[in-house]
Amino acid sequence: MIAAVEAYLQLRRAAGYSMRDADRILRSYGRFAHERRDRFVKIATVLAWARRARSPERREALVRKVALLARHLHAEDPRHDIPTYRVFAADPFQRPEPYIFTREQIVALIAAARQHEPHGDTYATLIGLLAATGLRISEALSLRVDDLTRDGLVVRETKCHKSRVVPLHPTVQRKLLGFLRRRTARCDRIFVGVHGGPLQYDRVKVVYRQFLAAIGIDYKQVPRPRLHCLRHTFAVRALESSDSSTIAEHQLALTTYLGHATVASTYWYLEATPPLMTSIAEGCARFTRKGRTR
Repeated sequence: MIAAVEAYLQLRRAAGYSMRDADRILRSYGRFAHERRDRFVKIATVLAWARRARSPERREALVRKVALLARHLHAEDPRHDIPTYRVFAADPFQRPEPYIFTREQIVALIAAARQHEPHGDTYATLIGLLAATGLRISEALSLRVDDLTRDGLVVRETKCHKSRVVPLHPTVQRKLLGFLRRRTARCDRIFVGVHGGPLQYDRVKVVYRQFLAAIGIDYKQVPRPRLHCLRHTFAVRALESSDSSTIAEHQLALTTYLGHATVASTYWYLEATPPLMTSIAEGCARFTRKGRTR
């Protein structure tokens, strides 16, 4: 099964899929099936492997990943079982309600990060960049020094192997340049860890929760203030600041800025905040008035 998994991943990458999350998941299943000496996908093995996950939603998501592999293999050899969906949960892809940070909370979060020892400057700059640009955390941690240009940040090889240039506000540009001048690490990454290598996501997750606690935000509350919620917050605030008559144009620009292939992907990041709903209501009212005057 390990060889079959690797061949499948190689084929999907050749078709343009990043497969970053699927790599880890399917290789885990491949090792589990190999230990059971399975030559083909077996539903019993898939379910036993998926049951190790904590939540029903996560188990269901794992089954669906393997089901895609099984369909591919079954097309050439019907001895491979294809797991059915909704074994553990009705819908594993329900959108979690995002936590939308206030401006004051983001300022406090950056201040708390700056107090962290060591590398408080690194964490403060990272969180400030996420809040100011809406970058994915993986994109920010992958940035190299040469990616900071006069035109903005060059974000390379994101989802579906796409690259884009993210324009920066002059204040953000100055903050990044100042941070790089203060930095002493020789690593070509912008954000460097304690040992001089690239800053790791697992470490960022740990210290981020410490910063939340320092400013009085409970990470376990609902909605949960995940690190990715800084991206949600950026998307919402960007549209809140636009004029209600041009919100559609701003929506399209935001889609490009965030690196989404379609506007539908950007909708996932929006939340119905009072200012945003007021802007939409004003636009609807204007549209209605125009219709009555015709």
